[in-house]
Amino acid sequence: MKEKKKNETKKMIGEIAILLILMGLTFSVLLRDQDLGEVVESVFSVRKRWLIPALLCMGVYIFCGGLCIRVMQHGLGHKMSIARCFKYSFVEFYFSAITPSSTGGQPMQLVYMKKDGYNVSESSVILVAITAMYKLAFVLLCLVMFALNYNYISGQINEVHVMFVLGLILDVGMVLLLGLLLFSHRAIRFLARGGVHLLVKLHLVKAPEKKLASVDRIIEQYRECSEFVRTHPMIILRTFGVLTVQRIAIIAVPYFVYRSFGFHGYSFIQIFTTQLLLTLSVEMLPLPGSVGASESAFLILFGPIFTEDQIYSAILLSRGISFYLVLLLAGLYIIGLHFFYTFLDKRKK
Repeated sequence: MKEKKKNETKKMIGEIAILLILMGLTFSVLLRDQDLGEVVESVFSVRKRWLIPALLCMGVYIFCGGLCIRVMQHGLGHKMSIARCFKYSFVEFYFSAITPSSTGGQPMQLVYMKKDGYNVSESSVILVAITAMYKLAFVLLCLVMFALNYNYISGQINEVHVMFVLGLILDVGMVLLLGLLLFSHRAIRFLARGGVHLLVKLHLVKAPEKKLASVDRIIEQYRECSEFVRTHPMIILRTFGVLTVQRIAIIAVPYFVYRSFGFHGYSFIQIFTTQLLLTLSVEMLPLPGSVGASESAFLILFGPIFTEDQIYSAILLSRGISFYLVLLLAGLYIIGLHFFYTFLDKRKK
């Protein structure tokens, strides 16, 4: 157990180190030809009242990240406090940020939900359903906003067309795969068993009969829980609504940053649509927190919107509020949580 914890700690330290290196490289490249003093002065000279709604948007984003779990847990008859909404959302944000393609967030949510006494199989289905709806909400927002603003967005798509197509394929593919996990038990049994047989052939798994029995048991638990998803449409709709609000909140941040510089030539819808395109293009890239890719895409897509003098300050403010500030808060929270659980473990001994 101690050896496992040491390995997990080493892995997390490595992931944090990679993230810090990426951050350092990103900003050293972005700002190498800029007067850092002028950039910082520009950041501090913005209209602060416009940054308040941007910060509130991130508060809504974090709260909704846990509220969607609470809605579904209540639907299953389990109590969940508001405090745990923030807890699970901070856990998801932090571990998604330090792992490629945001793959670490939900497994760690599951770990903490298990610590709090929630059933693992039920929680797994809840998180799969939330991921599917989160992706679906984003894809639908993109389709609607791109259709309504086609003339405006078509030129911007040409700027990042390869990343746009790749992002669209990956997001739609993820929604379909997660839907398959929830609603097609034959398909998931076929894929799971096929995966076990492949691992056996690669000599990575011993005792295949035991592993297959375990897979069948987990799939049966999935079937029972996913039955709830299909038979409680109102709870699913409420969860989908929460996730849509969550997506809108974080995507709205660049608009308030834009207004903080005193600009008003572009509408909320136009900047919102631009940020949707940016997110779609970089979200699924195998980079922790999309660091580097997000800043580069911001420079390309928002370059014509902000003046040349303000674009670098805008990157610092927009990414600072929507990612780096929340990452810092989440990191401090996780450290506190780690000490709290360590203290509880020592008391039990």
